[in-house]
Amino acid sequence: MTVIYEIQVLQVDRPGWLADLRQAVAQELLDIGMHSSVDVAVTETATPGGPAPSVGVVLVGPQTKGDGAIADGIQEATAAGMVLIPVVDDLTTFDNQVPVGLARLNGFEWVGANPAQRLARLLLEELGIEDRDRRVFISHRRSDGLGAAEQLHDHLSHHRFVPFIDRFAIPKGADVQDHIADGLEQHAFLLLLETPDAYLSEWVFLEVDYALSHTMGTIIVSWPGNPTPLPGSAGIPRIILDPSDLTTDDHGFDVLTEAALDRLIRKIEAAHAHGIVRRRRMLVCSVEDAARAKQGTSVALKDWTLDIDGPQGRTIVAIAPRLPSAGDLQRLDQTRAAIDADAEALLVHATRHLRESDLEHLRWVTGDRNLDLLPENAIGGHW
Repeated sequence: MTVIYEIQVLQVDRPGWLADLRQAVAQELLDIGMHSSVDVAVTETATPGGPAPSVGVVLVGPQTKGDGAIADGIQEATAAGMVLIPVVDDLTTFDNQVPVGLARLNGFEWVGANPAQRLARLLLEELGIEDRDRRVFISHRRSDGLGAAEQLHDHLSHHRFVPFIDRFAIPKGADVQDHIADGLEQHAFLLLLETPDAYLSEWVFLEVDYALSHTMGTIIVSWPGNPTPLPGSAGIPRIILDPSDLTTDDHGFDVLTEAALDRLIRKIEAAHAHGIVRRRRMLVCSVEDAARAKQGTSVALKDWTLDIDGPQGRTIVAIAPRLPSAGDLQRLDQTRAAIDADAEALLVHATRHLRESDLEHLRWVTGDRNLDLLPENAIGGHW
């Protein structure tokens, strides 16, 4: 069953932008392999508050501010609680371009390389198809990768990512191995800096091995000169740097040029989107296979949720591609309440082992709501 979503477009004089956006949304769904699982209508005739999950975008042009139909559409969408994203060609003149109803909103600037693709990803994140929680674990050897790692940490932070570097995230005196495992589970996407000395680091090897064995998205940024690869890293997608992509900072570390940074960020955004979607799809397929093995049926719902009808009754299943959280349990509880308050509710997560302290917290959050948690590798025996 295909899940239907809508992107409502308000525009009066940006038909070119609209055409580019439609093409970019279709291409992004194809790239992440969701083209047959979801149907995203990019339309100018959607109904705010309708049954399909939706997000709105206003493509602002010279005639937008004075157009009555646009003003009415903004008012209707706002009253329905729809997220509206104003798109302008220059954020420095935002207030002069947009109607009054959009003045308080944060806008998107249609400039630079592939603005339609960047906007498509943002809209798919708002719809919950791609992951709006951008997290990346940066694996590196300090002796020759620290400068670039810290540089990427700062740059990714300015592009809505939450990056992890052990030097910043692990308290003094803490168990490093436990914190690295937790960091990987919380981020579920690994970026390896393949510097000349990286293969010598046992920690880097353990981080990459953990990510691969736990089906996490992984991408490698490889230094010039064909550095020795880490054992087990053959076949992982690599971004190969050119000598001109690197320079040296005041401490003698290799760092990236601005042009290389911008190029890497675009590729990391794409790899992250694809990696997290693949991890979610793996979880969904595991649930569907387990239900099918017990002669159950499954219906795909929004937000990567399933409605399972099995021999033991109805179960609403949500998935968590990272460490399960209170927010995951809340969404599951609300989804069940909207469908069938008497159904079983199950959160299937990708974490192979939860610390007792984490389990205790989630049990406290659950209270008496009858919400169950189960790791993906145990779903086969649930029904």
